[in-house]
Amino acid sequence: GGARIEPEENSRKMAPLLLLCCVAPLALASSASPQGPPRAARTKTSAQEPPRAAARGRRLINLRRLSRRQVAGGLTAGMMALPLREATAGQTEQESNWRSLSDSEWRKRLTPEQYYILRERGTERPFSSPLYKEKRKGTFYCAGCGTALFSSGKKFDSGTGWPSFYDALPGVSVKSAGLAALVGLSGEELVCKSCNGHLGDRFNDGVLWSTPTGLRYCIDGYALRFEPESTSGSAV
Repeated sequence: GGARIEPEENSRKMAPLLLLCCVAPLALASSASPQGPPRAARTKTSAQEPPRAAARGRRLINLRRLSRRQVAGGLTAGMMALPLREATAGQTEQESNWRSLSDSEWRKRLTPEQYYILRERGTERPFSSPLYKEKRKGTFYCAGCGTALFSSGKKFDSGTGWPSFYDALPGVSVKSAGLAALVGLSGEELVCKSCNGHLGDRFNDGVLWSTPTGLRYCIDGYALRFEPESTSGSAV
């Protein structure tokens, strides 16, 4: 049972790159330099599943709904904005305990969908998570260890099919990424600070939705557990 999940990570990470390809003629027309930004991007594929051409582009931004100014703004933000990085501190005892769990122990704790995403760094199919349309006030916790990750007040509708936020709580860590992520051509991987479970990716294209931070946290809903404000207290 449960929702069917397929590897979509490559499409999500390549979305900014394909956006760049679509707006390249506009950029070239207004620029004296013929040289474009680097095209290299780190991708992640599953060795257990064949490539699915039909799945490619599911995380792409709907360019038909964007004005030229929005597209140009997204390109500029992708090239100029350097992603923030959270300082890596020494592991606490709680973090050490969670990270010491074996694969068999994690399989007992998690559903197949949760294990696939959190422990195998998978990606759920777009629009498959009930949390995508969650609009109540509350807090989103790690489905693996219960660490608070996101506040409902920072959630917005990106139209991509994955729960999106423009900021995160301290429980979210950003893994270091290559040059492609630094110039906005690929996302940075997000993990739970306590259990190191995979959550999704962070992109610098938030300007397309006028987010206060200019960022878009694209999260797999099955990696989260939501508690409404009535039971979890005030949203952070």
